[in-house]
Amino acid sequence: MHQVVRGLCRYGRAVQAALIVTVLLFALSVPQLGSTFYVSLGVSVLAYGLVAMSLDIIAGYTGLISLCHAAFLGVGAYGVAYSLKIGLNPTAAVCVALVAVLLVASAFGLVAVRVKELTFAILTLALGQIVWGLAYRWVGVSGGDNGLSIGERPSLGPIALTDNSSFYYFVLAIFVVCAVLMWMIIRSPFGLSLQGIRDNETRMRTLGYAVALHKYLAFVISAFFCGIAGIIFAFFNLYVSPNILDFAHNGMAVQMVIVGGLGTLWGPLVGSLLIVLMQQLMSIYVQRWMTVLGILFVLVVLFARTGMWGGILAFVRWVIRRYGDAGPVPGAGSVKSDAELAVEAGE
Repeated sequence: MHQVVRGLCRYGRAVQAALIVTVLLFALSVPQLGSTFYVSLGVSVLAYGLVAMSLDIIAGYTGLISLCHAAFLGVGAYGVAYSLKIGLNPTAAVCVALVAVLLVASAFGLVAVRVKELTFAILTLALGQIVWGLAYRWVGVSGGDNGLSIGERPSLGPIALTDNSSFYYFVLAIFVVCAVLMWMIIRSPFGLSLQGIRDNETRMRTLGYAVALHKYLAFVISAFFCGIAGIIFAFFNLYVSPNILDFAHNGMAVQMVIVGGLGTLWGPLVGSLLIVLMQQLMSIYVQRWMTVLGILFVLVVLFARTGMWGGILAFVRWVIRRYGDAGPVPGAGSVKSDAELAVEAGE
């Protein structure tokens, strides 16, 4: 066991790269399973994963729990559906939707970042409910209870996205690009300053950081990625209704982040995978699957404060400490430092 762990520590970067490639290969193979159900499941995991990861930017890395992300999800979806309804082409419709998300997020952010902690959560919930109410009442734009339908998915050059498999690969590509961008943001000096604000806001303000501006930018960036997920949902379902803006979607996003792991970026993706699978698969066999989900949520909150991803990383660290310090490996550097670098990169 010692030799195996020391070998993995020695080639930690290579092992991490191999794991990433394995995950990508598995994701690429989903349409080959021969069932549209699995393709639908894959798109849902990727879209909800994008929502949860975007929420983690403001919740996990900035320390502000937002309860209005369903509003940005809905604005992105409705922006596309309404733009197509009035005759815009798909590219223009997507641009209009993203601009609408940025405008709403910019307006909400000006109000929300003035408060913090519980007040921030309540205020964002109220702002989200305003958008939800508009979706029901502004029938000329949203269609009210009837919602808005989308005729068909657009083509991407010679590739017809009307095919579920092609659309899945398109969504996967978007997800990978967005995930890389979010990873770069949280690893940048700006992202590190957000973590400083989360840990000690007073000290960061004393050091001269524009705390309010950092929170505002984090809020808008988070909303932007959530709006992209809304566009994906609109084209996937070919229909948008006010239900996409309800509190249940806010609650689901928060659950995904907490179950997966606050402040870990990849943890929310794990949370979305688990919750979507429970919702789509366990519900077939277990009538009270929501009870099981609730119990899981309580257990994570009580016993795994860093979520499932944080638990996995903690287990890796324990294995390294327990089995990796059995003396130097000939020709290798410090086993501990290599292992720590690999684990930190995974966070």
